[in-house]
Amino acid sequence: MRKYCLIAIVISIFILQACVTPQGRRQDYVDEHTDLSADISSSILKGEIAKGMNREDVKAAWGDPERETFSLTKNEKQNQEIWSYYTPIGRFTEGIVILTFSDGKLINLVN
Repeated sequence: MRKYCLIAIVISIFILQACVTPQGRRQDYVDEHTDLSADISSSILKGEIAKGMNREDVKAAWGDPERETFSLTKNEKQNQEIWSYYTPIGRFTEGIVILTFSDGKLINLVN
């Protein structure tokens, strides 16, 4: 019986270590990306996003989107990526937040 309890405790420890809080995820990202500007680092740590961030910056701040879609602009020369987040997230409290990326950078945010 002690053997099973010990195994359960060890497994629980590994599971708990795998659970990273959003703040921990943000801090780890900023620590690993020393080339980030002070403004971008600060925004990520606060769980905020800003135009000009790349996809990885946004994921660090808000996590993975609920939905990702891709489209071409009217002139079909530029791919756009559209991400959807369900609220509450960041400063938004209701609805869906739609982010648009072009060339890997956040260019628009709509709620």
